[in-house]
Amino acid sequence: MAERRMPVFPMPRTAFVLLLLSVIFSVLPHWQRVPSWLLAVFVLVLGWRILVFRQRLQFPARWLRLLLVSAGFVGVIYHHGTIFGPEAGVGLLITAYLFKQLEMYTRRDALLVVILSFFVLATAFLFSKSLYITLYILLVMVLITAALVALNQTDRSINLWSPLRAALSSMAQAVPLMLVLFFLFPRIGPIWELGMQTSTKRTGLSEQMSPADIAELSQSSELALRIEFEDEIPLPRDRYWRATVFDRFDGRTWYAQDAAQVPALNRAELSLAGKPLRYRVYLEPTGQHWLLAAPLADVQGLEHRITSSLIYHTEEAIDSSVSYRVESFPDYQYQQAGISRLQYTRNTALPAGGNQRTRRYSRQLLQQSNGDPAAMVQAIHSWFFTSPFVYTLKPPQLGANTIDEFLFDTRRGFCAHYAGALVFMLRSVGIPARMVAGYQGGEPHPIGRYLLVHQYDAHAWVEYWQPGAGWVRADPTAAVAPHRIESGSLRESLQQQELEDSPFSALSARNLPGMERLRLLVDYMDYLWLKNVVTYNRDSQYRFLRNLMGEVTPQRIALALAVCGGLVVLGIALVTWLPQRQLRRPGIADRAYLRFTRLLARRGICREQGEGIVSFSRRAQAALPEQQDRIQRISELYSTVKYSPVTGTTQHQADKNDRLAALEQELKREVARFRP
Repeated sequence: MAERRMPVFPMPRTAFVLLLLSVIFSVLPHWQRVPSWLLAVFVLVLGWRILVFRQRLQFPARWLRLLLVSAGFVGVIYHHGTIFGPEAGVGLLITAYLFKQLEMYTRRDALLVVILSFFVLATAFLFSKSLYITLYILLVMVLITAALVALNQTDRSINLWSPLRAALSSMAQAVPLMLVLFFLFPRIGPIWELGMQTSTKRTGLSEQMSPADIAELSQSSELALRIEFEDEIPLPRDRYWRATVFDRFDGRTWYAQDAAQVPALNRAELSLAGKPLRYRVYLEPTGQHWLLAAPLADVQGLEHRITSSLIYHTEEAIDSSVSYRVESFPDYQYQQAGISRLQYTRNTALPAGGNQRTRRYSRQLLQQSNGDPAAMVQAIHSWFFTSPFVYTLKPPQLGANTIDEFLFDTRRGFCAHYAGALVFMLRSVGIPARMVAGYQGGEPHPIGRYLLVHQYDAHAWVEYWQPGAGWVRADPTAAVAPHRIESGSLRESLQQQELEDSPFSALSARNLPGMERLRLLVDYMDYLWLKNVVTYNRDSQYRFLRNLMGEVTPQRIALALAVCGGLVVLGIALVTWLPQRQLRRPGIADRAYLRFTRLLARRGICREQGEGIVSFSRRAQAALPEQQDRIQRISELYSTVKYSPVTGTTQHQADKNDRLAALEQELKREVARFRP
């Protein structure tokens, strides 16, 4: 059997255009995740398919298709380094979906592309569940449904609006039932769980940190988390959102603790004091295994483990938006008398040699402080405050002795420089110290009672061991740039050109009229979506049903489903039936002619079943010769209105419709004057 090289199914132009748009917009959400070469191949394949539709090219031979598909699969696997995981899986799916366009011979092939379009589009939810990606997916679903409608319409002259209108109608009818099922149908746990480890580089804190990393974060306006408070939002200087602890230093880069290897927190070592701070955190995907909270925190809603260094560690990486409730006691105190030998060794370790000036100066400060760690920290802060240190996101490059060059030569840096220098100075004289990374500050939202914490709020501070007090927080940034801590916003504490040197930056755009208000409104809508829809789980459903029906029982849930489902079906039936009833209702001409036949029936002249207008008119004229002219005129008017052809240009058809409307009114008047 000869290989097919041209389509068997003559696809209507409207269906082809809608299907082509469906393919493009289904792949569009993934353009940043797939290899760039695959996007180029995507454009070439679609161009080839368009030329096939216009009969200027043929489909490629089977051997060439197999070669292209195999090369595409190998390229995607090489790009991701695996065939497992959501990104590699979606890449392989898009590759197969792409080359399916080059073997769309029959209607069945076209329908398969439609079904694949729904699948490819739905995979966007693996990476984002925001309000705006959801709205985008709904719009593209309308487009795909319209392509499905167009593929099943035989009229080759239909325009784009006809299938789009049918698709919108179908989607609108499905929305009420979708809402009923979303809010009322029992939420059953997943039978299997998809591991969402991703190779995409995320903006955010990582397991190793150098000053350049914090500088990069400080230039990013991406959202890190939202925090919704039950009471008043705390002051900026109290907004420390702890993520992880860095306790290993190689002379240039700090490395985070392996939380899985750190012992769990012994609650007996801490005492809680002061008023608790209650809030809910909406954390954006980080790809890391830690939660963010203000210590000391009791986190509810997510399985986690609290380490002795106050890291809130999760077994699974945070690869999607999560929500959890927190109760923090910021005024906690350590009760333990001393520090273990292992902790002491870990938190006083430094690279051998190097940074000799810093080591000598640290010994001098310790001697002046009489060996008191708190006094030494205060002396270092005073030195930072009185000396010409500068807080900047554009520090000069440092050489091999990074601490020496920063403290005694350049004296220009930001939080990671100052925190790292303080930890080094304390460790060099045997005082246990560690660097803590997280976020500091945040932007109160003027509409909702919640805090916006962005990546540019990333911050590093220090904890040192004080005998009798335990681990004590020290933030050297407060000595150099107190406005950074007091305002809780990095972009308010630096000169404008530090963050707005690009006229097209996100922060520069906020100065445009109305842009700041629009940004906050968009974020508030996304926050409501995240709060009420994305995080709607079994507990949320239980609270909703309890408020709706009191005691929650299976019988009441079944009754609510039946009643709401019945109302939805009834509403859909009414919406479907009413337009059809309007179509069956007689028009002006039909009503006038029906009245005409009834008047004649009173004189015994009844229209027989199947009798035509002309035949009935002749019989009525013969029976009523005195009304012959009027009967003939009424019959001619009705025939003209009823059987006028519907061809011609748009303007011609509009003129014709006006003329027919005038004839209908004339027919109505003639019947009103008819007296048999």
